Amino acid sequence: MHFEILVEGQADHIALAILLPKIIGSYRQPHTWKIHPHRGVGKVPEDLFAIPHVHDRSLLHNLPSKLRSYGRELQKDEMVVVLLDLDERTDCRHFKEQLTQILTSCNPAPKCLFRIAIRELESWFFADPLAIKSCYPAAHISFLQGTLFPETEGGWEELALLIPPPDGMTDLPKKAEKRSARIGDYKVRWAKKITPFMDVERNWNDSFIQFRDGLRKFAR
Repeated sequence: MHFEILVEGQADHIALAILLPKIIGSYRQPHTWKIHPHRGVGKVPEDLFAIPHVHDRSLLHNLPSKLRSYGRELQKDEMVVVLLDLDERTDCRHFKEQLTQILTSCNPAPKCLFRIAIRELESWFFADPLAIKSCYPAAHISFLQGTLFPETEGGWEELALLIPPPDGMTDLPKKAEKRSARIGDYKVRWAKKITPFMDVERNWNDSFIQFRDGLRKFAR
């Protein structure tokens, strides 16, 4: 099976490039994939059939057009995987229904798997405290093993409180900077350092398990 994987940004790209061989095996043994990072999540266009704006490279803005293209071009042993953060959205089911609605507008529609990281990809790290401790020995691991930051609530802000600032960065990011390049730098550095230590079998984050098992289902 070949997977075309659409993600929000560079940190997601880095994390999945490391995680995919752990989930479905080494590249070309027998599966292949290509990960496509975008510039943020963006918004679904009101007109699903509109031509995407050339300067908007966000995932949701381009998703209707990309799914239509994949529907025309992909073969039987190829499929699309779309991974998005839930972020501040309160209803995961409703968000997934919105995504599915985009897919139903395609004729033909590609084989597609939608997966939502709750609340964001950094939440997956919280469900593997040993991975964090392995690369950040000074991390406040007791917080991770307690109830201060449940797995569905821990995100990049909480991660910034638990571990030392990345090399070359001396202050913590602020919530108001969520979409800033500085936050993107933090996310990239965490993905590079933590993901190699993650054990995909012991991770208890439900949205990660749904992502892992969904891929394995199609890989079989």
